[in-house]
Amino acid sequence: MTKQKVSQEEAQLSKIAEDKSKGSFKEKRALCIASLDTNVEKLDFKGKSYLTVAKRHNHLLKFFPESKIDEQIIYQDDKKVIAKTTLYIGDTPYSVGHAEEIRDANFINKTSALENAATSALGRCLATFGLHGTEFASADELVNAVINQGASTKNSIKDSIKKQTTETKLTALYSDWKKENDLIEKSFESQQQIIKTNGGQNNANKQQQQW
Repeated sequence: MTKQKVSQEEAQLSKIAEDKSKGSFKEKRALCIASLDTNVEKLDFKGKSYLTVAKRHNHLLKFFPESKIDEQIIYQDDKKVIAKTTLYIGDTPYSVGHAEEIRDANFINKTSALENAATSALGRCLATFGLHGTEFASADELVNAVINQGASTKNSIKDSIKKQTTETKLTALYSDWKKENDLIEKSFESQQQIIKTNGGQNNANKQQQQW
């Protein structure tokens, strides 16, 4: 991003901060959404762009530091977890997101289904507010979908490798496989940072008590 663009955005934010009129929130939200495309690094997967929940949430806080996230676990048992996240700007609710995670869907969910559900619910809540990439799904939700393919994916890639008859096709297959695994690795890193920052399940319980 150029210094000129940064200066223009800073000037706009300064003007909005001084503007106490009714339309200031709409202007700030529009600027927040518009700058997401140029200010936040995306993950490219099969020609489509995705953003992690952590990056989108950090972007929101730059424009709305007064925002609050209400996380609720609306259902959980030994099989699944359903989470709901509501985004508040001040005391006003602006968007809601829901997510469901099956505990035995993959090895991550066996120990972290609650955290994954909370993260996905926040991702969809931010997307409803307008902060998403080219797809409504977040990068984290995409990774969950890839992981949930489980053993069948492992078997299919082995079968696909054996079916390749030219070096060009084999290289293309490897490139696609590497993109998927790079995306998963980045999501692991993102989720690890979220857990370190928010305190995982303990943080979710604290937020429920606060609300």
